[in-house]
Amino acid sequence: MRIIITADLHYDVARSKGPTEAIAEEICRKGGDVLLIAGDCVSTDLAMLDRMVGLFEGFRGAKLLVAGNHELWTCGGADSLHRYEVELKEACERNGVHYLDDAPFRAGDVAFVGSVGWYDYSFRPSRLSIPLRFYKSKIAPGAAGQFNHHRHLLEQFDDISAAGRDVTTRWMDGVRVKLPMDDIAFTHRLVDKLRGHLDEVHDSAQHVVAAIHHLPFHELVPRSLIPNWEFANAFMGSELFGEALLDYPKVRHAYCGHCHQLKRCRRRELECISVGSTYREKRYEVLDV
Repeated sequence: MRIIITADLHYDVARSKGPTEAIAEEICRKGGDVLLIAGDCVSTDLAMLDRMVGLFEGFRGAKLLVAGNHELWTCGGADSLHRYEVELKEACERNGVHYLDDAPFRAGDVAFVGSVGWYDYSFRPSRLSIPLRFYKSKIAPGAAGQFNHHRHLLEQFDDISAAGRDVTTRWMDGVRVKLPMDDIAFTHRLVDKLRGHLDEVHDSAQHVVAAIHHLPFHELVPRSLIPNWEFANAFMGSELFGEALLDYPKVRHAYCGHCHQLKRCRRRELECISVGSTYREKRYEVLDV
């Protein structure tokens, strides 16, 4: 069985449109038995998902997809959980795509599981010494004062390091993702769901392939000395997803996206690959099992 894996196509972003169309043509020409897309295909406009999937009309194998954080982006304060659990499932169904966040997929003796993954701030950089309240609000100390609804974060100032005060970025999930629970609770909810899917397929499959949009292992987190980029590491993922995968020994291959860097790591018998598509350059991996 030949599996093609890609991620972070961002088809609704102007500079990604041409590269996505080019890689879709190449993947369709190459062919395979399963196409696995590990999140961040589009963002607020799900109609763009229809157009993106249409690019792969010539791929004759099964098409599988997991959500990325951008698929949970909404406008006007709409419910991101409803979007994740209902609207994305419906969008996949009308396009003939299997939504792995909703249910596993079987192809012969190979099973596929997937999740958007999420973050619990455990990858936040200790070097910056930025208090946790800023990560929970998804805005750095140097930017918080620019927004009335974030200025309360600066009421206590002596616990912010000099390096932290110079960080001026914010993570846009804080604007676009509207969940009825905090990030840590959402992370645990998704890990439990992933474990349920693994329980469902593990005994009957010979091989299990996983796709987690966010990073499940700290080795995959980008390394940078630029403070604004370091701040973003808090939102790269959580080891809780990696621990779940490692509890099921038939999971030997896992793929993720999100960080836009090609990185690989191995934990015991499990190899995990961050696909490494950027906004301007798209990549895919090929797995033969």
